[in-house]
Amino acid sequence: MKLIFYFVSANVLVLGISFALLYWQSSKTLLEEIGDHSESLLVNSAQNTARLMEWALEFSFSSSNDSTLKVYALSDQYSDFETFEVWSRLMDIKNANPAIDSVYLINDYTNTVVDSRLGLNDAAAFYDQDIIERLRDPVTANHSVLIPRTLSLPLTGNKPKEVTTIIRFYEKGSSISAFVMNVDTDNLMTLLQNNSNYANRSVTVLNDRDETVYSSTSLNREQIAELRNHGSKGESGWKLFQPRTQGEQLMVYASASIKGIQDWTFIETIPKSVILGKITVLRNTSLFLFFALFVASLTVIVLISKRVYSPIQELISRVMRQHQAEKPGQGHSANELDYLSDVFIAQRNQINELTEQWRLNKFLGRERFLRDFLGETYHSAEEIGSQFLEWGIDLPKDQLSVAIFRIDLFSEFSETYSEKDRRLLRFAMSNIIQESLQSSKHKLQTVDMGDDHVAVVLSAPLSEEYAKKLQVSQQLIEQYLSVGTTAAWGRTLPSLTDMHEIYMETYELTQERFRFGHRALIVKAWLPDAPGELYHLPVNKERQIAQALPKGNADTVLEVIRSAVGKLRGMPYFECKMSLITLFMDIRRLMQEHSGQPLPSSWGLTSIEKQIIQQETMENVVPWIEALVTKTLEDIVAARSLSKNVALIEQADRFIEEQLTDPNLSAKMLADHLGLSVNYFRSLYKAETNQSITDKISEKRLSFICQELLASDSPIEPIVQNSGFSSLNTFYSIFKKVYGMTPAQYRKKHRNGDTIENI
Repeated sequence: MKLIFYFVSANVLVLGISFALLYWQSSKTLLEEIGDHSESLLVNSAQNTARLMEWALEFSFSSSNDSTLKVYALSDQYSDFETFEVWSRLMDIKNANPAIDSVYLINDYTNTVVDSRLGLNDAAAFYDQDIIERLRDPVTANHSVLIPRTLSLPLTGNKPKEVTTIIRFYEKGSSISAFVMNVDTDNLMTLLQNNSNYANRSVTVLNDRDETVYSSTSLNREQIAELRNHGSKGESGWKLFQPRTQGEQLMVYASASIKGIQDWTFIETIPKSVILGKITVLRNTSLFLFFALFVASLTVIVLISKRVYSPIQELISRVMRQHQAEKPGQGHSANELDYLSDVFIAQRNQINELTEQWRLNKFLGRERFLRDFLGETYHSAEEIGSQFLEWGIDLPKDQLSVAIFRIDLFSEFSETYSEKDRRLLRFAMSNIIQESLQSSKHKLQTVDMGDDHVAVVLSAPLSEEYAKKLQVSQQLIEQYLSVGTTAAWGRTLPSLTDMHEIYMETYELTQERFRFGHRALIVKAWLPDAPGELYHLPVNKERQIAQALPKGNADTVLEVIRSAVGKLRGMPYFECKMSLITLFMDIRRLMQEHSGQPLPSSWGLTSIEKQIIQQETMENVVPWIEALVTKTLEDIVAARSLSKNVALIEQADRFIEEQLTDPNLSAKMLADHLGLSVNYFRSLYKAETNQSITDKISEKRLSFICQELLASDSPIEPIVQNSGFSSLNTFYSIFKKVYGMTPAQYRKKHRNGDTIENI
């Protein structure tokens, strides 16, 4: 019954706390959900509105580039037909999208404005004097893109309309001739207006200068400043805030960038009372359902407790009877829970004893001793013998040798598998070696030495029969583990204290796989005495390489290298490695003498030695050498080719200067002079200078004409004809495109005291 009482009490407490938290958090949670949802809707609407504004911006800029409009805006005279044609084009631009309210074309030279509504107007009498004043004021003219303002419409009793104005200057700084497009702000903000249906909801859009682009309600400066202080620029989110003259409101804000030119902040405010109006009803309904659930849960708890109590009592009785049978004569506590606790403590003590025994397992101790035995120096044979007895190692104290099984391509294996997997692999290798060699009458011990190898301490004398058994172990490792190994068998141990030295010699012996290859069996006693001299590249071979390098003849260089490498195959590892390094340094010296720039870091001494070690075998070294030499020769040839192209470009530029006044000067004339095909020369010049030949000739001729305009009072036409331009129309078009003014305006401006630009 205690169990039932505690269980029911705990459930009652949990249910009470849960109800209190639910009742307290309901409004807050629902408000957060509404805030997050409103933020998502506002962000989408803001992005879509920004895209509409970006479309209008791109459309205005593309429309303003119309050649007819540009020529009309910069002309000092025009005909009625030209005016009608311009007005027709403005009407086409306005009708392209219902969001466009009106389009103007302002001509500062004639002080006229062509309007899509009224046609041709005198600038002084034009109904939109606000835009004329903005264009004439240098301060406001700098902010000529996305200007929010109120426009009084003509012919409608000066009815105002909110618009966003886009201005495109044709001669900024020289005149106010410009293309003006007014976008209907209410039409543009349709997506924001339909964003939600909350009553008393308001939407405001501010630009990065805190100007009101759009507002569904009338706001004064203080209200705008209050909204800006709560809505962070460049961010989106929502918060509750208390305006000075209103109740608490939920403010949702989002930001959008218009082509990186201007940032708009979209702010939506909703009264909190509107959002939470129906939540109170929901909470009261939840309260009723909660109490119904509480009563049902209490009933179920009582029924379950009755069903559970009896089985638990029976379980306790069985445990007590079993414990008394195992330990007769021992008393027990009258409290059932205390009794079960005593049983649990006794079982835990037994588990701790078993765990301690496992930690002291002789296998782990023996493995640790053998690893130290091979990897470190022991002081005396007596110390080693005592350790043999302590760990139960059954090996003779003389005539021992060491064999090492080393994993091939271990660097690739270690990049793929973790240390845990590598440890499991070495454990499996040790088991395979133990199983394959223990059938022999000779005794042995396998040792996991870490990294890439497993050592075997052997008592077998040198024989071909036992060497074949080592080869069988290699084959079984590859068969079961898919890992190739190189095995090395060292010399016989004279005494136990020399075991570390023999182990190190045998490990160095595995390096001989460099000449014998992977999966080899290397026996110290069967290796012939190695020559001690290093290989040096003969003088005649150096001469062959020196003659082949200027020609970029990689085949000759590679043939000399292959011949030299073939003579190194019979050398021991150390002499072979040092000879390879010496060969590389000789080739590097010869390449450096015939290269105009330093060789890459891959030819450094440290890099070369590291790569030779990583290749592991001579078979892997040869293709690596060939690839490195071939790539370096290709780079040298490419560098020489690049310098040749630079000389051709300089020669072409000199010819352009000499023949600048010749009307026939062209890409074909240049190509014939240089002895190249015209298509190849065009591509070469474009790739090297990032400029076409035609543009280069025009640039030089314009520079010559500008100097003549300032140095003499000669008419413009003779100067143009003497410069090589074949057409006056072509010259005037290019000149105005480059300098933004006519030649006469250029001469007048720079003779009035302005600094002559370096063209």
